[in-house]
Amino acid sequence: MAFLLTQLKRKYVNLRGYHTRRLLLVIESDDWGSIRMPSRAVFEKLQEMGDAPERDAFLSNDCLESSRDLENLYDVLRSVRDKNGRPAVFTANFAVANPDFDRIDWRKGLYCYEGIRDTYRRYHPEEDVLTCIRRGMAEGIFFPQLHCREHLNVNRWMKALRAGAQDVQTAFANRMIGIGASFSENNPFGYMDAFNTICSTDAELAEILEDAAGMFRELFGFDSETFVASCFVWNAALERKLEQLGIKGIQSATWQNVPVNEGGSFRLKRRIRYTGEKNRFGQVYTVRNCSYEPAYQQNPEACVQQCMEEIDRSFANRKPAVITSHRFNYIGEINLKNAERNLAGLKELLARVVKKYPDVEFVTSSELYRVIQTKDKEGRSA
Repeated sequence: MAFLLTQLKRKYVNLRGYHTRRLLLVIESDDWGSIRMPSRAVFEKLQEMGDAPERDAFLSNDCLESSRDLENLYDVLRSVRDKNGRPAVFTANFAVANPDFDRIDWRKGLYCYEGIRDTYRRYHPEEDVLTCIRRGMAEGIFFPQLHCREHLNVNRWMKALRAGAQDVQTAFANRMIGIGASFSENNPFGYMDAFNTICSTDAELAEILEDAAGMFRELFGFDSETFVASCFVWNAALERKLEQLGIKGIQSATWQNVPVNEGGSFRLKRRIRYTGEKNRFGQVYTVRNCSYEPAYQQNPEACVQQCMEEIDRSFANRKPAVITSHRFNYIGEINLKNAERNLAGLKELLARVVKKYPDVEFVTSSELYRVIQTKDKEGRSA
C-alpha cells in the first residue's frame, strides 16, 4: 500500500503544474547555520547516558558547519559545468539564529537568541565562516535563502523546560535543542518545527519570521526571495506574512504539513503540492522531486543511483529536477567518514548528470521561481 501511494504521489507531482523542455536542476540544502549535535564529545556523553543518539541520522552526523566543511563542498561543486559553463550551485537554506543558552532563563520564562555570526565565532573562533560563505556566494556556487530564525519551536521548547521535561533539560545542559529522547509520537520533529502553531499564535510566528527576514538581509546583503519552512510545517497565515516580507517562492516537499486545531487538539494535516502551483497571495510553490540524502543510511552509491532515476523521471516528464540534500550529508565532525563518503557520492552524481544530460542547467531556487513566473518560451503551465 505504501509503495502504491508513493508511486501515485510521484505521478501526481510530475504531471501537474509547470513543465519545460529546459533541463533545469536545483539542489536545495536545508539547516545551514543551525546547531544540532555540538561535538563528538557530547555525542559520546549522550551514548553513555543511554540516549542512543546513533539511532538518529541527524544527531549522528549533523553539527554547525566549519570553513573546512564548506570548502570541501565547494571543491565538488566546482568539478562540473553545465551547458552555460556554470558550476553546480547549492541553494543553502539558513537558520539565521540559535538559542543563546548563556542568557536564557527558562525558570523566569526568558528566552534569548544569538545571530549565527556569534554562533560561528563561538564554535569556530579560529575561522571566519561567514567570509567563507561569502566566497561561495561570489563564485555562484552557494546561494543563501531563508529557512527560519532558529530551527526551533520556541514556545513549546520553553514550556517543556519549565515543565521539567527530562529530555529537554538534558539537551539544554549540553547546549542542544533536543536529544534522541525528544522524538516521540507527540513530538515527531523533536521541537525543530519552528512554525508549528502548537503553543504559538500566528502573530508570534509572524514576529519571529519578520526578525528572521531582517537578520538574513543584514547577514547576506539582500532579501531572500524564496523560503522553506522548518520540517515543512506551515499554514496560510505564515504565507500571508511571507508575502508581506517579499517572499515570492515557497520551497516544499511533496507534502506540506499544515497545523490544524480541532477542538483544542492540534494535528498535522498533509497537503500535496506541485511545482508551479500558486497560492492566493501569488506565491509559487516549487517541489522537491529528487533526493540525495546518503547520511540516513550511509550508502551514497545507492543514493546516487536512486537520485539519477528520479532526475531521469523528472526530465522525461519535462519537470525541473529539484534535489533535496540536507547539510548533515556534508559534515564530518561527529562521524569522520560521513562527509568524505557523501561528497564523493555527490561528485559522482553531478558527473553522471552532466555526462548524460549535456544540456542541463544548474539554477538556484530563486532562478527557478523567476523562470516559472516569466514562463520561458519553451515552458507551459498545465
